[in-house]
Order: sequence, then C-alpha cells, then structure tokens
Amino acid sequence: MEDRQTPNFSFQKISRITLVTLLLQISTIQLTTEVLASETPKPMSKQEAYIRQLYYTFEPICLKYGINTKVAISQAIMEQGWALRSDYRIFNIYASANRKASKVVWDNGEARYRRYRTYTSLDQAVEDYCKVLNSWPAYTEHGLFETKSAIKQIEAIVKGGYATNPNYEQQTKKILMKYVSPIVDLIRNEEVSGRSKKQYAAAIR
Repeated sequence: MEDRQTPNFSFQKISRITLVTLLLQISTIQLTTEVLASETPKPMSKQEAYIRQLYYTFEPICLKYGINTKVAISQAIMEQGWALRSDYRIFNIYASANRKASKVVWDNGEARYRRYRTYTSLDQAVEDYCKVLNSWPAYTEHGLFETKSAIKQIEAIVKGGYATNPNYEQQTKKILMKYVSPIVDLIRNEEVSGRSKKQYAAAIR
C-alpha cells in the first residue's frame, strides 16, 4: 500500500492566515461603518430649521421688490430672534407714535410711545417690510436698490434710519455671515441639484 503524505501545514502558518483574515474583516467593518456614518444626515440645528422655514416665504417676495433675501432674513432674526411670533411681528415696524394708540417701548435705552404693526400671515409681514423699504426715500437715496450685495444693502438700510441701535449694522452682519448666508446658499444648492436630477430623469425617459 502506498503511503500518502499529509500536507505539512504548520500551526504557525495557519495562525498567520487566520490573523490576516481577521484583520481584513475588521478593516471591512470599519470602512462600512465610516461610509454609513458619512451618509447619515446630521441633525438640523434650531437656527437652520428656522432659516429654512423663513426662506421659502421670503424668497419670492424679496425678489419681487429687489431686496436680498439674506438681508430680510437677517433683519427678521435681529429684530425678533429665532422664533415666529403669533402676530408675525418680525420686523418691528412702527404703526403709530400716538400716545393714546400706543404703548411705551424701549428704543436704544430711551422710552418712547410706539405701536407696532401686526399681521395675519408671514407673507403679509414680509410684503409690508419690502413695501416700507421701497416707499421710504432715505433707503433709495443711500443706494439700497443699486446693489444686490447683502452687506451693502444692510449698510444702506442702516444709513436710511431703519434702527437707532448703534450696533445694529454690526450685529445684523454677524447674523448674516454666521448663519443666514451659508444656510441660504445650502438651500439654493439643494434646489439646483433637485432641478438637475429632475431634468436628467426627464431626459432619459
């Protein structure tokens, strides 16, 4: 009877093969985890959610009146913070200075009689804001409608006398640059991407 030779695999070689296989499996798991993590959307911040909420109402109205949407959103946040009021008084536009029809408000540390305009919808509030900027000569005189730049429009609005707070321009620009501008740019990029996908889908039908 012919003797059969048993393959001479040492325990050391088997251990090496097992170790390499195990390392490959670990690497694959880590890579898969990283890919999944990168594809998982990050939770939306309060600021982003609010800016998105305002954007879709502000954009068409601001375009109609020549106001940069980023400027309008930045002013709304500057005036009323990160939440909508039930009366949609987001721009603090005065309705009256009559003592009988008004109440005392504090304006740059000074007590004044003022009554603010209130609205029944966000659309109405934005439309009124844009009409105020278009109708008051001081804003036009300071070049509000001669530029599309958000920074320059804020400067023109402040020079036109929109607010008496000496830090209003600086604070509004800070809101614009830190929050509004990057988030609005993101929304617009999403809109372009969405239209491109629809156009591609229609083209291949």
